[in-house]
Amino acid sequence: MRWRIEHFGTIASTSDAVRERARAGEPEGLVLVAESQTAGRGRGDNAWESPPGGLWFSFLLRPRLDAADSDLLARMVPVALHPVLDRYVPTKIKPPNDLFTRGLKYGGVLVEPELRGGKVVYAVLGVGLDVNFERERLPGELARTATTILSETGRQHPLDTLLGELLASLAGAYETLGRDPNEIADRYLALLALHGAGV
Repeated sequence: MRWRIEHFGTIASTSDAVRERARAGEPEGLVLVAESQTAGRGRGDNAWESPPGGLWFSFLLRPRLDAADSDLLARMVPVALHPVLDRYVPTKIKPPNDLFTRGLKYGGVLVEPELRGGKVVYAVLGVGLDVNFERERLPGELARTATTILSETGRQHPLDTLLGELLASLAGAYETLGRDPNEIADRYLALLALHGAGV
């Protein structure tokens, strides 16, 4: 996979922008990165706080998957992210899409496949990570239940370096998905079992 990365200052939602490009025929490999989002979101109707200092990006894939197997994409992303993020802070995956350290949430994944005719036409995959700002900047209840990598480590981390590491790992996991989907499923279950998480 050769990623094509585009950077933005403030954007409503990187996932919405990727979806627009996908509908217009954009090939897979597009990555949109924003310094902040004004309308970031999690699963369902949940808003996602996306202030400057975080790593907010979405990317486009066009996997050869049946619609019935589209959940493999939601498993592939944690399989790819975990070994990278675990080098920054001890990381656990809370199914289906949350990233925790010390019992506090610091990131999440949103996978939105477009299904047609029993196939995955494309998938928009969004990643949000609270990195280089203090947890006290999070609003309301989030300041108690969430954290950031800066708050956990006491230092800032180059976002471009972290992004490059994550994309390299995602490319490897995507290659594995195309070659052996069962390996992704097995690695995901092993990861959850390692941390005592249920599915």
